[in-house]
Amino acid sequence: MSISLQHPTTDSCVNEIDKLISAQTETPKWLRDIQRDNTNRFAEQSFPTRKTEHWKYNDLSSLRTKSFLPASQQSIDSQDFDSLLLPLNDAIRCVFINGIYSEALSSTELSSAVKVTRFVNANERQADSINQSLKHAQQDRNLFINLNSAISNDGLLIEIEKNIKVEQPIYLVHLSNSTVSDQIATNQVIIQAGSSSQSQVIEHFVSLKNDKENKSFLTSQQTLIELTSNSHLAHHRVSVGTQNNQSIARVLCRLAENANLSSFYYSEGGVLDKTDIDIMHQGVNSESNLTGIYLPSEDNCVDFHTCIEHQVPHCNSRETFRGIIADSAKATFNGKIHIFRDAQKSDAQLNNKNLLLTNSAEINTKPELEIYADDVVCAHGATIAKIDEKAIYYLKTRGINEMQAKKMLSIGFINELLLEVKNETLKEFLTALVQKSLSNLR
Repeated sequence: MSISLQHPTTDSCVNEIDKLISAQTETPKWLRDIQRDNTNRFAEQSFPTRKTEHWKYNDLSSLRTKSFLPASQQSIDSQDFDSLLLPLNDAIRCVFINGIYSEALSSTELSSAVKVTRFVNANERQADSINQSLKHAQQDRNLFINLNSAISNDGLLIEIEKNIKVEQPIYLVHLSNSTVSDQIATNQVIIQAGSSSQSQVIEHFVSLKNDKENKSFLTSQQTLIELTSNSHLAHHRVSVGTQNNQSIARVLCRLAENANLSSFYYSEGGVLDKTDIDIMHQGVNSESNLTGIYLPSEDNCVDFHTCIEHQVPHCNSRETFRGIIADSAKATFNGKIHIFRDAQKSDAQLNNKNLLLTNSAEINTKPELEIYADDVVCAHGATIAKIDEKAIYYLKTRGINEMQAKKMLSIGFINELLLEVKNETLKEFLTALVQKSLSNLR
């Protein structure tokens, strides 16, 4: 059964989704109710166009002409798979292939402080917790995320024990194996950090196939992070080798009192690589530090929409994104800080800087402040520039050729942000990846 995106509000489209849900016989009733609720939300929304503010710089015309089949899990050669992984030998590994959890490729021995449960295997307590998390995540801004929640008949709940420092990183591998055109892969992950816990999560998005003729594979993914009181989480989200995929994703983080979130994003773009990031400070004295690097090239597209909400007093947030856009690539950054009326003594800073390496590269950046409290410290800024010709000339006078000079200046532009990566293995991987990505500058 395929899903047509041509007319998402029509009865025929809703019927297609209902038939798909009915065919998922192993889905528990409580999850089926969530699916149907999100089907109704999806049906209430119109397909976004260039006049839709949230999608203003995204070309979705190709999606509107497609009918998508739910992606199936496919067998993976172990050598091909191992070559794609980060060298995190001690990690707690959870693997998804086309959005479907693979027990065979995931870790069998888990830390006693980390519990990993598929939605379909959840007990009554976990089912209620998942239900509440998905209800808190409901939104009307992104119909593709509502579609994700409508047709996803499974997901993964990761529970981190309270009062524990988890030494092993939790490594989530999202693998696309797009051998068939016009498929949609959906996936949901919920991470719940117990009070006074400390942990690391690395989400790695990678594609096994790199078929340039197959650009109609669509991924819709949602990660929900819940930090309870005094918990600390370092969250890293890395997208590499997915240039020929279309990806629409959302990350929602909710912070309780004294919680601390350190979040890092890296993307090289794709046919479409759009990520919505929502951080909600819901407990006093919570802190978040959001850092991102994007390096699209050729004709790739990357889009980050962030929204940091200060809902209560005495919360701090820092947000820094930097991009280097090459060739005919396009990038979009929209960062919003929302200070609620009662969120006095808030301190929020947002900064976005971009380098355009060619005349055909494009960046659209829009920082926003929405402030309803009067005792706050807030600042935002954005810059777009080309590499300083004087700096290139200076390096050339020191015997460095022009290409190498551009590479050195570009690496220097984003190198300090790599210091925000909390995992040393990942930091080394990204450093090498950045140098490789920038080695072909023209």
